[in-house]
Amino acid sequence: MTRLLLLCALLSGCYIGPIEPGEPTPDPVFPGDDDDAANDDDAADDDDAADDDDGAPLDSDGDGTPDDGDCEPNDPTIYPGATEVCDGVDQDCDSLIDEGLGSIWFRDGDGDGWGDPSTETQACDAPGSDWLGQGQDCDDLDPTIHPGSSVLVDGQDSDCDGALDWQVTLYISGDDAFEYCVDDETSMVPGNVGWQTGAVFTEWMESGDHVVGIRGWDTGMVITAAIAHIETSDGSQWVTDGTWTFDPMPAADDGSRVGWCQVGFDASAWQAANVIGPIGTSPWGNAPSVFPASSPAQWIWDYFPVNLNTQYLRKQITLP
Repeated sequence: MTRLLLLCALLSGCYIGPIEPGEPTPDPVFPGDDDDAANDDDAADDDDAADDDDGAPLDSDGDGTPDDGDCEPNDPTIYPGATEVCDGVDQDCDSLIDEGLGSIWFRDGDGDGWGDPSTETQACDAPGSDWLGQGQDCDDLDPTIHPGSSVLVDGQDSDCDGALDWQVTLYISGDDAFEYCVDDETSMVPGNVGWQTGAVFTEWMESGDHVVGIRGWDTGMVITAAIAHIETSDGSQWVTDGTWTFDPMPAADDGSRVGWCQVGFDASAWQAANVIGPIGTSPWGNAPSVFPASSPAQWIWDYFPVNLNTQYLRKQITLP
């Protein structure tokens, strides 16, 4: 009987017998295989987990991801879900390279140690020797301009803090004498010069509001007057005129005017200055001589022309 069964199995078309329920259908081309494809190791060839071949799709690099789902089937370090490494390669097969990795770099065109923020790029390594990790330079063509710079450049934002730096020129004279302040009356600058000549001063100021104050006095207690011409290199100009104000109580204790040379001081009680006249007005004639030709500055004073030898004048200006 055994020989008969063996012979039957070798003959084409031999009837083996009925297929029991649950048994796989024999493959007429590849006996013993339960599907119809020649390569029963291919993922598309496996019918289910009960297939009579090895049941696992091909994984050439052994990284746990079948070849047909692996963007680099021959590299075990590259597969979906792999940890992305900053090396210019897509490790996790998401078509993105080094996403979220690397450092931010900025090109430093003027060699001052600060990069141009408009050149920002992300990379594993600096794109070149002139690329840096800090990019707050507001002028990458001038090495003297950068954050923290101690070099002031007129009309420029020298230290990249968002405000322009201005070298402000102040022409001031007072009869008989004066001192002035900018934003701080505790730091008065003496003007020990004759009123006939006047004096020229320079102050560095940033864009925004500032207060210029003048304290003047007359040694003979006859008349105390002042004149000033303030300008910047862009042509902005402020001069003494009726928009200046004075303290109507100059003899009061200094505690009554704390902050008078500062922005924010409440000057609502101060009064508009009394305009005497432009350069050429008597008794000063063409003085002061150091003032710019054709300056529109006016001699101003308070309303106490005699028997009081001190006055406080202030003007708030806004620099561009």
